[in-house]
Amino acid sequence: MPFPLHLRLDRRLVRGFHRLYYDAGLRGGTWADTRWLGIGVSKCPLDLWVYQEIVDETRPDLLVETGTFDGGSALYFASLFDLLGRGRVVTIDVDPHERLPEHERITYLTGSSVAPEIRAQVEELAAKAERVMVVLDSDHSRDHVLSELRAYGELVTSGCYLVVEDTNVNGHPAWPGFGPGPMEAVEEFLAEDSRFVVDRAREKLLLTFNPSGWLLRR
Repeated sequence: MPFPLHLRLDRRLVRGFHRLYYDAGLRGGTWADTRWLGIGVSKCPLDLWVYQEIVDETRPDLLVETGTFDGGSALYFASLFDLLGRGRVVTIDVDPHERLPEHERITYLTGSSVAPEIRAQVEELAAKAERVMVVLDSDHSRDHVLSELRAYGELVTSGCYLVVEDTNVNGHPAWPGFGPGPMEAVEEFLAEDSRFVVDRAREKLLLTFNPSGWLLRR
């Protein structure tokens, strides 16, 4: 049965605003000009709000992030952990920017997120944590994201999240010419790993850069 007319119109409005907001970032505005405590974070603020809800609800001891960039999101997560009085961040990048923010809860690793030596260091840190959450936000090509999903999905503990960033590209609904990316990787990963489910409740604020990317481990 097709969606009622008003719901179809609402979906068109949401997708249209999503494209408008995303495309403005490609010109240096909106998400590309978003900062946390003065450091670029390059995320949709509505997704940052959802992240703080997840961190508060699940209380991870370790949050693993691939894709450090300016370090703003790592600092954001560390700030949340400061408020909760627990938790650490390990963030990985092949070429992190200079003058990354210093914080006692952040560990920086330089290298490919799927390199065996990097994966081994993260696994050692995860072994000391009871609850582990993972955020994937590095190379957005399908094959790379799928490799990350397979490598780091194993570290996510039951009841915690594996978040795949920027599943909105390649026409979902942003940047239609991107090519197979995070969304396609998620679809393939979910077809082979039944331990994870898409948590649609995390898309409640309508605009999210991670549609179908909020994965909850059963």
